Amino acid sequence: MSALSPGARRVAWRVLLFACLGLLLEVFFTAAWSASEGDRTLRAHTSPWMMLDYGLLGVLVAPVARRIARLPLALRAAVYMAGIFAVELASGWLFGIAGLRIWDYRSRPWNVGGYITLTYAPAWYALGLALERLHLVLDRAAAHLAGGGRTRS
Repeated sequence: MSALSPGARRVAWRVLLFACLGLLLEVFFTAAWSASEGDRTLRAHTSPWMMLDYGLLGVLVAPVARRIARLPLALRAAVYMAGIFAVELASGWLFGIAGLRIWDYRSRPWNVGGYITLTYAPAWYALGLALERLHLVLDRAAAHLAGGGRTRS
């Protein structure tokens, strides 16, 4: 990554940090879902392909957060939720075109083509609010990892 400019390295680190954190959160989310359905093993699942979605958040969250910063909290959360649904719908559709059915919500109520289910709306609403703060922490980490966050002694 050293051949990249500091700004490009920072973006690359943001994408990687968001991708890895997203996979980890998905494991915990699906384990909690398993528990809610009575599975005491907390069986969880994800796919490395999901790193594309989560990494994309590393690029999109900051500019969206800046643009909507003055909106009321409830409206900001709704914007983030809609964005998460949009990314999930688009990527699910694109994965489907590529012959990959990474998730399938057709058996869940309020699904759209099996790609999204509106039953996740409360989770995506809350996740959006968390991302509003979390992206700042991850950006500082990315800046440090890219070499732009060092302080002089």
